[in-house]
Amino acid sequence: MITTLRHLLVDSWAGRAAALLIFLAFIGWGVGDVYSNMGTSGSNAIMKVGDRSITPDDLSRGLNAQLPQVAQQMGLADASHLPQAAREQAARQVLQNLITQNEVQAAAARAGMDVPDDVVRQEIFAIPFFHNAAGQFDRSILNERLTRIGMTEANLIRMMREDIITRAVLQGMGQSVQIPTSLTERLLSFDARQRVLDVLFIPLPTAPLVTTPTDAQLHRFYDNHPWDFRTPEYRHAKMVLLTQDTVARSIEVPDDVLKRLYEAQERTYNVPETRTLQVITFADEARADSAAVTWRKGLPWTDLQKQYSDAASVSLPDARESDIPNPELAKAAFSAPLNQVTGPVKTSVGWVVFEITTIKAPHTTSFDAAKADMTAQVQKQEAPQAVQARMKQFQDAVAGSTTLDRIPADLGAAPVAGTMDAQGMTKDGMPAPIPGNEALRKAVVARVFSQNKGAQPSVVNGPDGSAFAIFVDDVQPGTLKPFESVRAQVVQKWTAEQNRRIANERTTTLFTAAKSTTLAKAVAGQPEEGGMRRNVTLSRIHPDQSLPEAVTRAAFGNAVGKTAMLETPEGYWLVNVTSEKAPDPKDIHQLTSQLQSQYLQSLQSDIPVALNAAFEKEVPPTHINMSLFNQVVAATGAQQ
Repeated sequence: MITTLRHLLVDSWAGRAAALLIFLAFIGWGVGDVYSNMGTSGSNAIMKVGDRSITPDDLSRGLNAQLPQVAQQMGLADASHLPQAAREQAARQVLQNLITQNEVQAAAARAGMDVPDDVVRQEIFAIPFFHNAAGQFDRSILNERLTRIGMTEANLIRMMREDIITRAVLQGMGQSVQIPTSLTERLLSFDARQRVLDVLFIPLPTAPLVTTPTDAQLHRFYDNHPWDFRTPEYRHAKMVLLTQDTVARSIEVPDDVLKRLYEAQERTYNVPETRTLQVITFADEARADSAAVTWRKGLPWTDLQKQYSDAASVSLPDARESDIPNPELAKAAFSAPLNQVTGPVKTSVGWVVFEITTIKAPHTTSFDAAKADMTAQVQKQEAPQAVQARMKQFQDAVAGSTTLDRIPADLGAAPVAGTMDAQGMTKDGMPAPIPGNEALRKAVVARVFSQNKGAQPSVVNGPDGSAFAIFVDDVQPGTLKPFESVRAQVVQKWTAEQNRRIANERTTTLFTAAKSTTLAKAVAGQPEEGGMRRNVTLSRIHPDQSLPEAVTRAAFGNAVGKTAMLETPEGYWLVNVTSEKAPDPKDIHQLTSQLQSQYLQSLQSDIPVALNAAFEKEVPPTHINMSLFNQVVAATGAQQ
C-alpha cells in the first residue's frame, strides 16, 4: 500500500493525467469549506513551501481521492472501514506529494520556467470531462461543470499549468534513466543459478526406548537441569502509565466545541439515501447494449471490466445523488431497482450501463446521539499533545512519590497494581491487567523484572509516546519443585534428550564419513540409504518448498562438494552440494523483462525523489501545523 502511495506522482504519467481528471470530476464531493474557519486566518495552513501554502482543503481533497484506492488495495469495499493507522499513513503520503508539487513549482519559478498559454489550452481541451456527446470540447459544458464543482476558470488554468510543469521536471528526470546491463545480468545470475543437492533427514526416534532410566539417572538429570523444574518468580508491582488513551479520557471537551464540530461534520451525521453502484461507460450505444446483455447473463463485474477494457468503468461506494457529477447518471441511478443491470442510458459523456449493489436509507444522528462519538474524536486528536504537555508534571509527581501513591488524578495517568511472572501472567494463568498495546505491556513487564525491589521509581519512556513508572514492593523467588512432584516430567525430558542424543550420534557418524568422501558414498549400504533424496535441484527463484529454510540457506552458503550437518526441532539434516548449474534459459527469458521493468521503475521513482530532496534543502517546508493536520485527517476519515 505505502509503495503504491509513494509512487503516485512518478511511476505512471498516464496515471497522473487520469488522477487529475478524477480530481476535477470529484473535487466537490463532500469537501465543501469545512476547514475555512479552523483557526485564525494566519494559521489556516498546514505547511508552507516558500511563499506557497498547503491548506487543509488541499490535504482533504487529496486524501478523499486517495482513500478509496487504499481501501481497494487492502481488500475493503468501503474506505470508512480503513484502520486509523492506514488513514494516517495515507495522509502523510498525500502531504508529501503536495510538498513535492509545491517544491517543484517553487524550483520552476526560480529557474524562470513557464508554460505557453496554447499548451495549457490544448491540455484543457483534451479533458473528456469537458467534451460533449460528439467527443468535442464544449465551452458551455466547461462553464457548467466548473460552476457545479465550485471552481473558477482561472483556478483550472493555474492547476493545469502547474501540473504540466511538474510533469516536465519530474518525468524528464525519470526518462533519462538507463539500466546498467552488467548489474541486470549479475542479478539474474544470482537469482536463477541452480544448486544440485543430496539431502538426508534423520528424524528423532519415535519408538519408546528399550531401556528404562534408573532413579540415579533421573536424579542426575533433575540436578543438571534445575531451570526446567522450578516455579516461576513472581513480583508484585505498583505501576502508573501515561498513554494517549489514558490521557484522552481525562480531557474535557466543552459543548460549544462539540456543536461546532457537529456543524462541520453535518455531512456525516445527516446522510440522505446512498447507493453503491458499478458503472461502465461507452462511446456508442451498440457496444453499451452488448455489455448490458452480457452483464445480465451473470458475468461478474471484474470479468466484465476485463472483457470491455477499452471502456471507462468505476465503482462508486455509498454515493449520494449529489455526489455523482454526471446528472443523467445520478437521476437514473437513484430511480433504478436494486441488483438489476440498468441501461444503456444516454448521458453527456456517453452511454452508461450500471448496477445498484446496495441501497442505504437516509438517516440523521442527533447532536446528543453523536456527542459521545465527537467527544472521543476530539479527545483522540488532542491526546498526543496533552501527553507531551503533561509529561513534566508526571515526571515531577513520580519524583515526589517514592511508592507511587501520590500521583495526581487529573494528570490522566492510570494506576495499576498486581502480581505477575516474567511473561506478564498472573498466578491464575491470565494476562496481568496492564493497559496499553502489546509493545507497552512487554516494556512494563521487562521493567518490573529488571528493577530492584524497593528502588526509587523513575519515569521510563515507552512506545508511541507513552511513559510509565514502576515500584516493585514484593519479590517471590522461584523455587525448585520436589523431585517426586515432577518425576513424570523428568522422565519425559530425559527420554526426549536420549532420543535427540541417539539421532545426533548417528548423524554425526554419517557426517564424519561424508566429509572425507560424499554423502552418497557415506550412506551407501546403510539403513538410511533409502531415505536420501538425490539430485535435488533448486534456485533462489525456485526453492524446494519441502525443505526447511535452514537447508535452503546451506544449499547456497556451502561450497560445491561440501557437506553440512543441520539441527532442527524434528531431527537432523545432512546436505551435500554436489554441483552447480547455469540458470535455466526459460527463467532468464522470463525474468529479464520483469527485472528490467522493476529496476527501471525503481530508478525512475528514486531519482525524482532525490531531486525533490534537493529542492527541500533549498526551500525547506516551514510553519508546520500538526494539530490542523490531525483535524483534517480525523474529519476526512469521518466523511468517508
